[in-house]
Amino acid sequence: MKANVSNNSGGELKQELIALMRQVGFAMIAAGSFAIQDEKITIKLLTLATKVGKAWLDCGRSDKADEILRSANSYEDSVINIQNESNAIAKCSALVLYYAHRAEAAWKLVNSHVANLMIQHATGNTTDSLHASHEGKTGDAIKWLRKCHDLITDHMKEKDINRTKLLTNTLNLLAISYLKNSTHYESNLYLAENLINLCLEEEPTNVLASSLKIKILKLQNIDNAIFEDAFLHLMKTTNRLLNKENFKIILNSAHFVSETNPTLALSGLDILLEDTLSDNRNIQYIEKAIVAKFHIIGNASCQTLLSLDDVIQSVQVSLDYEQRHGIAISHKAKVACQLILWQNGDRNYMTQKYEMAKKWYNLAYKWLSSNQLDGKNAATLQRKIALCYLETNQLADAIEAIQQAENHEPNCAANFFILYHIEMERGQLTEAIQYLRDMCKGENFHNNMLAMAANEAYQKSNKEVLIEALKELLLKHKKGDEMANVDILVLLRCLIRLTHSSLTSGNDTEKKLVKNHLCGYFEIASKIIVTNKNQEENNTADPANLNDSTNSKKVPLNEIEWFFKTAWNIGLEFCENCEENSDTYAIRIFETALKFLNTYPEETTENIKRKKICLFTTLSARIFLARQQKTISEKKDLFQQSLKDIQNYRKFQTKLGKRKRTINDVDEETPDVETTKEAEKSETDTLLVLLFEFEAKVNLCLWNELQTILDTAAAYDFDVPSKMYERMAELLIEENECPSEVIFATLQALLDSIMKGTQIDIEQFSRWFRMLVITALVKGKQTALQYFTQALDILNDYSKGKYPEEEIQWLMVTAWNCGIDYYSSNDYSQAKKWCEIAMSYCKYAENGQLYEKEMRKSYGEIMKNFDFGGNDPI
Repeated sequence: MKANVSNNSGGELKQELIALMRQVGFAMIAAGSFAIQDEKITIKLLTLATKVGKAWLDCGRSDKADEILRSANSYEDSVINIQNESNAIAKCSALVLYYAHRAEAAWKLVNSHVANLMIQHATGNTTDSLHASHEGKTGDAIKWLRKCHDLITDHMKEKDINRTKLLTNTLNLLAISYLKNSTHYESNLYLAENLINLCLEEEPTNVLASSLKIKILKLQNIDNAIFEDAFLHLMKTTNRLLNKENFKIILNSAHFVSETNPTLALSGLDILLEDTLSDNRNIQYIEKAIVAKFHIIGNASCQTLLSLDDVIQSVQVSLDYEQRHGIAISHKAKVACQLILWQNGDRNYMTQKYEMAKKWYNLAYKWLSSNQLDGKNAATLQRKIALCYLETNQLADAIEAIQQAENHEPNCAANFFILYHIEMERGQLTEAIQYLRDMCKGENFHNNMLAMAANEAYQKSNKEVLIEALKELLLKHKKGDEMANVDILVLLRCLIRLTHSSLTSGNDTEKKLVKNHLCGYFEIASKIIVTNKNQEENNTADPANLNDSTNSKKVPLNEIEWFFKTAWNIGLEFCENCEENSDTYAIRIFETALKFLNTYPEETTENIKRKKICLFTTLSARIFLARQQKTISEKKDLFQQSLKDIQNYRKFQTKLGKRKRTINDVDEETPDVETTKEAEKSETDTLLVLLFEFEAKVNLCLWNELQTILDTAAAYDFDVPSKMYERMAELLIEENECPSEVIFATLQALLDSIMKGTQIDIEQFSRWFRMLVITALVKGKQTALQYFTQALDILNDYSKGKYPEEEIQWLMVTAWNCGIDYYSSNDYSQAKKWCEIAMSYCKYAENGQLYEKEMRKSYGEIMKNFDFGGNDPI
């Protein structure tokens, strides 16, 4: 007997020695880690303190264990505050062991209050650990929970509320742990079932246990009747136990059941709402139950587990709930329910099940129809209903739905957008265009609506509507609106092509309108391209601008080329088909074509030629337009602009001439036929520009500058056609204020040009010589005398019959009349001179002898009065 005692004493001494060594070791480690702030080290220290406490418990020293464990409460606090998810499992493990051993020490010291508190902490942390752990790592949770279970059953013998709560929580958590592992070990499912049965024996109304039992029955593929009874029993027996936690478990159970039997789940929720919650009248629970019901409806409908008739019936029950029980459901809860119905409608619409989608949208609309605060959602639902009708070609019903939407949300752009689609389907283009315009002015308008409207018009090959849609897009751009995914230059190209095709139809007024639109489109394009080039030049000058997000992308050369060529060709069409006073459109389009050329990256010879031609065409159109003007001010404005065109034209002409000289210096070969033709055309253009300048300055009364133009023409190294001088003379003759010197110079240049010709047009010469004489006579007879003498010299050079007879007679008669005028004024000397000149023409005229005979009679009367003092008579 003594030996046994001795042996037992030796064993206890050994255990105490081990506990003491553990305590010393822990103290040394704790002292060495005092300044180290590390989460893993803190968890380790709490674990070491727990092991020391367990060592003292093993040798029967509960007092020492309690002392050590309580001294580690600072580590407990530090571990509780750890938030790092990677340390979650280690944290929970350390705390569960710590609380379990503290509970054991407290019970052994007969401190049941502390023991119960520690068990509660232990089960709470076991739950956290269970949730944090991954599948396959629940073994530790099971071990800790079994430890808690043993502590409760060993030390809490008396049944009370605290013991029941701790025990049922522990049993439920153990069951959950076994269920987590049931996929790997089938026996765990039966273990979980046994634990749940134990829990329900302890507390028959435990909601979590009942919920877990339903899950276990499902996993065991038990008879449906038993499964349904268990679920419905749960829904019927929760009125006394209803709290936030239990209510959440009940709703989760309903969702679980709905995965395979949504009808049963909805029936259970209806029981919950009608029997339990209607009595409880907790509006928060009621709303959550209704929303859960709608979630189940939505999910089951997606999986086709629930017919639409069942859905309609279930929704109708929920719709009538407020009226049946006198409970007002909040707007927020209604919106949540409506959204679920709405989403089901969207899913059906996306899969082209338009009839189904329409019914879902109608359900959603009914759910909120009584709430006047939600006009926007109601309007959106009616628009979706209208789209469903539109897809099934029920256009009248679609219009009625949009009218409902307009009542909820007046002047909304989306309403007009759908009406536009409806009218397009009906073929009512005038109405479609009007709705298109209304849409752009409506509330909440977005540019994507216009893009889609344009695309529909394009798909239906409706040019008239497409043009209107593109014009509205362009108008938005001009106002500075953001145009995402819309390339304005592409849009302008489309508008130009579509509008150009309308140029050949319609009356003159309509054609002018089309021309105006075309000019406007080209002008917008040129502004965009010019702005882009300026931005690019700024970037080159200042590289810091390259990071500016507002920079537009570079316009490709082929795009600029398209706009230039198209503008040029359309401008030529304008010239060929020109209505009265419509040359202004030709001017606009050629000026724009020149702007396109100015944006080319390189100034090539070909580009300069193009610019020169553009300016020449613009100048010609402007001159023609000026001639048509009825007011002097408008006429003068156009001629003034023409002089600027001429100035710019000559700059390009000079630049082109320098390039040609440079090329000729390099290549001195004989010019080919094409080069000769080009030179001849250049001469023609040069003369026309000079003539246009002359005409402009005549109309602007710049008389002093006309002689310079004549001098310029005379200095050309090629012959100037007499027709050009003839046109100049015609312009001057019409001007009463033109100085006679200018007229003389012009007529003299004309006559000289005629005489220089290889084949002289004597008839043209005689006609303009008469005009020269008439002009001279206006200034005075003495001024004109030289021209009569000059005419005699000309007649001497031509044989009889070549100079027009009527012109000879005119000169003869005019000279004779001048002589008679002098005679009448008693200036016999001048009378004698002029009459002798007149008689000199007789030998060149037909029947000249008869004229001379008659003249001699009058001439004799003159001679009678003539004073021969120093003068020889005839």
